[in-house]
This record gives sequence, structure tokens and C-alpha cells, in this order.
Amino acid sequence: MKILFFSPYFYPYTSGVTTYPQKILLHLSNQNEIEVLTFKYDKKLKTEEIVDNYKITRMNYWLRISKGFISPQSIFYFLNRINKCHLVILNQPNFEGLFLAIIAKIFKKKIISIFHCQVFLEGNILAKIINFTLNTSMMSQFRLSDKIVVYTKDYIDSLPYFRKFLDKTIDILPPIECFTTDKKFLNKLFKLKKNNIWFGYAGRISSEKGIEYLVQSINRLHIDNKNITLVFAGPFGKDVAGENKYYKDIISLLKKNKIKYNFLGNLSANELASFYKTIDLLVLPSINQTEAFGMVQAEAMLAGTPVIASDLPGVRIPIQLTKMGIIVEPKNPKQIAQAILEILKNKNKFSNDKLIKNAQDIFDINKVYKFYENLINEKS
Repeated sequence: MKILFFSPYFYPYTSGVTTYPQKILLHLSNQNEIEVLTFKYDKKLKTEEIVDNYKITRMNYWLRISKGFISPQSIFYFLNRINKCHLVILNQPNFEGLFLAIIAKIFKKKIISIFHCQVFLEGNILAKIINFTLNTSMMSQFRLSDKIVVYTKDYIDSLPYFRKFLDKTIDILPPIECFTTDKKFLNKLFKLKKNNIWFGYAGRISSEKGIEYLVQSINRLHIDNKNITLVFAGPFGKDVAGENKYYKDIISLLKKNKIKYNFLGNLSANELASFYKTIDLLVLPSINQTEAFGMVQAEAMLAGTPVIASDLPGVRIPIQLTKMGIIVEPKNPKQIAQAILEILKNKNKFSNDKLIKNAQDIFDINKVYKFYENLINEKS
């Protein structure tokens, strides 16, 4: 089968919205021909390249507004490829895919939308306009889609407008891989850690992640901060579109509170597994529904690391399923601090062989692969 996949951002851009489909496309490419259409968000990137078993084509654009692209020329790419494919997969949220969805519908192509999260931009009138435009486009794409794949029922139940799409919506947990550790990198991290306590965060440094509340929780622990280090894994600063100012604000906050920190940057899958093995716990302090699950917390659980996560639709599901952590109120550094102390005092309660085995069964990636194999071959 020839599959056309569209996402405004893709490899090497790192976020849950990109790593999820990468895993699915890699698996599907064993039996299918896949082309990824995306935008050349960095001028240094190649216009075309083969990654794993599939082709990536990066389109140029006229203008970037916030994290979105204005690209009339993309329509020519869509028209050129639509007759050559059997199936179109749209990575949501996006604004730009509406034109592809319309063209695909005209040519009677099957359309699947993978819905990762709702975007909630806060701020001035421009942010509100972007929110409205993006969400209007996304809902139009949902109407044109034959199937919509979501992470959890918990998340879509929190979005009132989704009721009109429930008849074509299917929920499946995201693909979570259990990677082996990079022993060399693991040894390096343990040498850095020494006898310190490491609280980890994995993901992009961006405003919806609520990292400031994690920072504010440290001084509420009433233990010697000299023994504590906040360790961040993932892209930061200029490597995250539109979030460089937020990164600088976090650095200022860390320095103001005299908290030791270490930004490790982007890590390979095996290095990330080593990171999870090294930290004492992982904190996911997200503050709004731009976070719909938090795949990093499931990855940490598979490595045996307990988690603290915000009580948000979808985000709370991994802990509810596995019992490998504590759910806290969003934007509440006091509760984060209490949860940290609870886990440090009762580590075995939140991480043991039985719990880890249960997490492995829950997040069995082969179930997800089988789901997508059946989905793409299902008749419309």
C-alpha cells in the first residue's frame, strides 16, 4: 500500500507528536511504501531524504506564524502525490493539512487522522486568532476523516466538540518502546550523579509543560538542596520553536532558587533509557490539555522509575493503570513536593518487579502495531 503521511513538523524535530508516528511508520514501512510530507522548519535540513525505510519530503513555506506555516506551494505537493497514494494519514493538530484533506476527499482517498492533543495558546489577541484558526481547520479535517485515532477516552471526553466525531473515533495507547540502556552513557551519568538525588524531566522545554512548578517545589522539600539536581532530557532553547524565552525564564528561576541543574539535550533512545535508570523519579508537571498523555512517563515506568504527573485528562492514565506514581494537582508545587517526599520514602511501593511486569503488559507495543496494521487495511 502507498501511504502519504502529513505532519507540519517531523524528524529530526523531537516531541511526542513526532516520535509517536515515527515508530508507527517505521513498522508499517516493512510492508508498505511511505512518503512523509512535512515543512523545512530549519534551512539546514535536506529537502528530501530516506530515513529508516521511508521517504521524507520537506516543503518550503512563505511565512511562519507561531509554530504554524503559511505555504501556498504545499498545495502543488498535495496535488502531485494524491493520485499515487492509497491512504492519507494526517498528524493532528495541524492547520496546513486541511487542503490535503479536501483534495484527498475529492479523489476519494481514505483518510486517517492521528489526534495527539488540543492546542491551548495563552496570551494576546494573536494567540486567540491562532487558536481559533487552528482548531477550526482541525475540526474540518476530522469531518473529512474516515477514522480518528486518539490516545485515551479520558482525554477526548474532556473535549465537548469531540462528541460529534465519536462514531469514527478509536482509542489506543501510544507506542511505548522498552529500550536497553547505553552502558557507557549510564556509567557517565552515575559518575555525574555521585551521591546526589536526581529528579528528572523528559521532553521539550516549553511553556505548557509547567516546569516552573517543579522548580518551585524544590524549596518546599525542607531538605538540603545541595544534594538535589534537576536533570532535563530533551530539546531546549532555540531547538524548540517559539520557546527560547521560556527556557531562559526557567534558567533564571533555577539560578534564583540556587538549584543545581543539568540540561542533557536530545538523547538517543538507549541514552534516554539510561537517563530513566539513573534518576530517582520523573516529574511531568504539565499545566493544560496540550499534554494528552505524556509518553515519557510510560517509558520511565518500563525502566522501573516512579513518576509524578499532573491530574489532567489523559496524563493521569499511565499512573492510574500502573500504580507506579502519584497524581498531583496542576500548578501546585506544594503537592509536587509532598509527592516527591512520599516516593523517596516508599520507593518499593511505587516500583517493584510486579508493577514493572504489569506496566510491560499494559504498554505492549506489539498491540499498537497490530492495531495500525488492521486499521490501514480496513475497508472504508
